Amino acid sequence: MDVIFTIVSRNYAAQAATLMQSLAAAEPDARRVVVATDGPMPQLEPLAEVIPAAEVCPPFAAMSVYYDALELNTAVKPFAFQCFLGEADSVTYLDPDIYVFRPLAAVREALGEAELALTPHLTRPLMGEAMPDDRAILRSGVYNLGFMAARASPKTRALVEWWGERCRFDCRVDFAEGLFTDQRWMDLAPGFVDSLAILRTPTLNLAYWNLEGRTLAKSQDGWTVDGEPLGFFHFSGFDPARPDVLSKHQDRIAVAAGSPLAGLLADYGARLLANGHAAARQTPYAHDRFASGAPVTSAMRRRALAAARAGEDFGAGLTDAVEARLSDDGARPRRDADAGQLGEAPPAQGLIAWLRGVSPDGRPRALSALLAARADLRARFGEDPEGLLAWALGVEAPAGRFAPDLLPADFAAKVHPDLLHRAARFADPDASELKQRLSAAFGLAARGRWPEVMTRALRADWLATANGRPAPFPRLFEAIWQSRTDLQRQFPLRTALERFRFHRWLAAGGLAEHGVEPEQLAGVPLLQLARLTVGGAPPRAAPPARAAELWVVGQPDEAREIAADRLVYEAQSGRFLGPQASAPGEVGLVRFLTPAALAPADAMALHARGVRWARDEVAGA
Repeated sequence: MDVIFTIVSRNYAAQAATLMQSLAAAEPDARRVVVATDGPMPQLEPLAEVIPAAEVCPPFAAMSVYYDALELNTAVKPFAFQCFLGEADSVTYLDPDIYVFRPLAAVREALGEAELALTPHLTRPLMGEAMPDDRAILRSGVYNLGFMAARASPKTRALVEWWGERCRFDCRVDFAEGLFTDQRWMDLAPGFVDSLAILRTPTLNLAYWNLEGRTLAKSQDGWTVDGEPLGFFHFSGFDPARPDVLSKHQDRIAVAAGSPLAGLLADYGARLLANGHAAARQTPYAHDRFASGAPVTSAMRRRALAAARAGEDFGAGLTDAVEARLSDDGARPRRDADAGQLGEAPPAQGLIAWLRGVSPDGRPRALSALLAARADLRARFGEDPEGLLAWALGVEAPAGRFAPDLLPADFAAKVHPDLLHRAARFADPDASELKQRLSAAFGLAARGRWPEVMTRALRADWLATANGRPAPFPRLFEAIWQSRTDLQRQFPLRTALERFRFHRWLAAGGLAEHGVEPEQLAGVPLLQLARLTVGGAPPRAAPPARAAELWVVGQPDEAREIAADRLVYEAQSGRFLGPQASAPGEVGLVRFLTPAALAPADAMALHARGVRWARDEVAGA
């Protein structure tokens, strides 16, 4: 029996469906498997077996904590090979963005003589300065692991077991350490097996990195390359919204209108769209947030990786305990049992109006409430008020624990841009300086609901028309374009059409890649037009629910008991419990049963999550 499998997150369901449809036609007798890494995909079940990744990868839950989506999907691969090689004569992996045109007879023939079959990225040098170049391939690895096939043997089983151990902690993108997900490890494979088939034919794994200098054509019998029948094409980096671009990862090959390549891309793009690509690509990554709704940042993942390598157990996945472990540089925001001895006594009611004021020490009460509730913040920022504000804006606000709109307007207006940049560094310390600066103006600022008066000057500077460009072409677009040579080659910006194509790239994900929320650029009309051509306007949110009462409770056991017949906000975890179990937009009465000194911080957390109420009562106040 032969197994052919792929690995996907739900946002790639359309690619997986298209691959499996091609395999059903080309390899009807093979066992087709989709390994799902972030939830069920019922639309694929008529086309293939859909297996949760945890069933084939024992350390999957832990890896979902410390790997991002790209790293996790590739880290699963060696474990899946281990599983399937115990059940099948041969196992073939194909990336989901591959389309198979003909039976994989050449692969099967290679495995008749060799234990392992791989395709090299290059079979000839890449000349010139276009991307990718030889150095880019060196960083990525000798072989492209969008394809790999293995025959069951003691040596291949030993190889994939070793590979899995390496990918358990070292399946990350870290060029400085010589790592590129699972791929660089396979450079060592020729020394580990007795027989290896290196498939140099252009008919297998044809893609942007090896298409230059080869002739693609279509005849009555199907697609050919250099006159030979095309086996499978790897559409890496292809976006059906931009069918005139072969791949976002390259600028070597231009797609000429009416060419065979244009026809191939158009056909594949139409298949993706028919398989629900527009909806699937919007599916949120399931391992991107904790149960509380707080994002899992790259800095958290790297801390978790270091802790896991040192022996710490993350086998339960993204639990509340893991959030506690990873938040705030390794210490969860801890509610302070001794907070009653700190700060001002809160009023018996009207907490939000009170929080908008200023403490006797001159500090905004919103910041004082956060500080009073958190011993960890007092230890870190007790003598650094600017650091506290930067942390509150960059980390606490996006997580829904701080509400910047409660800061007095005159205070917010005086916040220096350098402090906002520090907030962005707290939020994403591994990001480039450009991404941090853009996020401070248009990304983090939106997610954290920073007051407009705070970011007005920052935004005005970035939104000014770039020198030498026709208006409106903001400086922030120019900065993104200048930061990457691949964008400069792909979008020369000499004509209006080239500028519009760049706007489409920005709208399709380029802005998000640089920390910018596209909704914050409503004043750039060409960008809004470009957004309509690549995915349309975002869906309208459902109107917020209303509730007569909301009870705020600190202890989880007490919260669960009360939630049997009431809407409850569990302050310790930040979750809503009860019949409605979601954040209401409007509440008649909020009852704070938490300690009186913690009630201001709890009220601020509710306000930050969009809850508004008419009255509140504070126990013990």
